Amino acid sequence: ELQKKNEWIELFDLCIAGSCKPAFMLDPYLQLFRVNMQDGSLKNTDGIYDIDALGPNGAEEFLKIGKVFQGGNWQHLHKMLGIKSGDEILYVGDHLYADVLRSKRTLGWRSVFIMPELEEEIRVFDDSLPLRSQIEGLRRMRDELGTKAEQIRFSGDQNDPLVQRTLQELEEDDDIIKKTLSLMLEQWHASFHPIWGAMFNAGYQDSRFAFYVENYACLYTSRASNLGLNSRSRSFRTTMEAVPHDKILAHSDVLLDTSDPWQDY
Repeated sequence: ELQKKNEWIELFDLCIAGSCKPAFMLDPYLQLFRVNMQDGSLKNTDGIYDIDALGPNGAEEFLKIGKVFQGGNWQHLHKMLGIKSGDEILYVGDHLYADVLRSKRTLGWRSVFIMPELEEEIRVFDDSLPLRSQIEGLRRMRDELGTKAEQIRFSGDQNDPLVQRTLQELEEDDDIIKKTLSLMLEQWHASFHPIWGAMFNAGYQDSRFAFYVENYACLYTSRASNLGLNSRSRSFRTTMEAVPHDKILAHSDVLLDTSDPWQDY
C-alpha cells in the first residue's frame, strides 16, 4: 500500500519539496535534507560534498540512497542531474517572478510559463478579430489623415482660407475617429475582462505582463500537460521579430518612398 501511495515518485529522477523559491535559486548556502518516505522524517546531508565523496558516479550513487529531498539550492540540483550549465534545464512554473523571471535571469535556465488563463484569452481574441480589424483600419485612417494634413501644411499657403478650412475639416474628422476608436478599444478590452481587459495588452501596447512573458519565458502554455503532446525531439523556434518600421512596411498597401526628403532644402 505504501508503494502504491508513493508510486508517482517513479516518474521522476529526483524530487525536491520545500525548496523555498526564489531563495533556492539565489542562496548557495541552503541545506539539503533527504526525506525518509517511510515516516516523513528528514536526514541532514552534506550535499555536493557527499556526492563528490562517492566517486566518479557520485550523483547516481547518491540518488540510489533516496531521491526525495527537502530544501537545498540550485547547486545541489545541477550536481545531482550531472549538468554543467543552466541552459540544460527546462524549468516549468506558474509564477512569473519566483519561477520564470528569477530562474532565467539568475541561472540561465530554459523556462516554460504556465498560464491557465491563456486558453480563454486565445478564444476571446479569436472571437474579437473582426472588431480588432476595424480598430486597426481606423488607426491607419488616422495616420493617412495626419499624412495628408502634413502635405497640405508644407505645400499650401497657411494664410489661404481654403487651406485653413481643409485642415480644419481633417482635424475634425480625426477627432471623430479618435472618439470612435476610444469606444471600440474599450469594447475590445471588455470582451476579455470587464475591469482588467486583455492580459497581454494595455491600450494599444503590450502590457507589462506581456513584456516579462515575452522576454523571460522561452515558452508559455496553458498547462504543463501540453508538453506531452510533443516528442522529446521537438524543437521550438522563436517567431521573427519586427520593429515598428518593419510592421509598417509589411502592409501590402504601403509603398516605400526612396527619394531624399531634404533635396529641395
